[in-house]
Amino acid sequence: MALYFATVLPGLEDILMQEIRCKMADAKLQGSERGKVYFADAQSPEMFPMLRTADNLYRLLHRFPVGPHKADLDLLARDISKIDLPIGRGERGETIGYQVHASRVGKHTYSRFDAADAAARGISRRYGRHLRRDAESHAVEYRLDIVRDQAAFALRLTDAAYRYRGLQRTFTRAALRPTVAHALVWLSQPKPSDRLIDPCCGSGTLLSERLAYPFAHLAGGDRSEEAVAAAISNVGIRDDVRIRRWDARQLPVDAGSADKMTANLPFGRQIAADMPLAELYGGMMSEMRRVLTPGGQAIVLTDADDALQEAAARTQLRVTKAATLSLKGLHPAIYLLAKR
Repeated sequence: MALYFATVLPGLEDILMQEIRCKMADAKLQGSERGKVYFADAQSPEMFPMLRTADNLYRLLHRFPVGPHKADLDLLARDISKIDLPIGRGERGETIGYQVHASRVGKHTYSRFDAADAAARGISRRYGRHLRRDAESHAVEYRLDIVRDQAAFALRLTDAAYRYRGLQRTFTRAALRPTVAHALVWLSQPKPSDRLIDPCCGSGTLLSERLAYPFAHLAGGDRSEEAVAAAISNVGIRDDVRIRRWDARQLPVDAGSADKMTANLPFGRQIAADMPLAELYGGMMSEMRRVLTPGGQAIVLTDADDALQEAAARTQLRVTKAATLSLKGLHPAIYLLAKR
């Protein structure tokens, strides 16, 4: 079995592992570390299902020890020159452009750029006739991760279109990354019978991710006309999805009309609230409680723990923290709010 790893936003490793277990029956999980989940699989990567919580997929080519000194980079280049790289040939037999990205954790007397240069020397030593280093126009990308005295060398299998779904999307202020939105969707345990509402949908990323699984009906809205227009553009016109302008504190929907809700709540630098967040959240959660069916649940993202806990207590919603993320210098958490 070949070894692979998927990169993921730090904090979402366990959710990605759940997704792999569910979607890849033959995959054997090999563990995780910050921002990575390792697995083995005998299938060709072209046959892998989309792992929607993952940013990128890599094939792990080699692990080997590394030294801490700049002089040790010659040994690193030597080790990489011994790796059997899975390379093809360009059109008419021309060489293929490649790039090396490196990261480094620990006490070393060299930089990650020095490590990337050493890796490139190793590649050129063995594959110079077939591969040329080209930062501007490359078809192949390698990744070198050095953590203290160990190195891992990998081939990138995906590009930016993977985590952005290959779509031309309109993003509004504070829009969620699709992979983070999917984590909320996954934690909602999607079912074909779901009636789900996103009360502050922004550009519709959560709704777009929910479209990946069967559902009965989706609804979303936002106070911003711009956001509503972007969400309609991104989600598309469908009979089973309704998106409109509204105030999340006064939803124009019937009581008990939703089994589930998902929301990227206003928080942090992304929003300039015109009232204290606890008051804003209180109004929103009062509506969540009204709209949810008995036993219904809302999955929300915010870094304002105190405001959320205060509002949840006032509205009698039970709070469970599911994951804490590292996102653009902030540490928001995903919370499950259950109607008692």
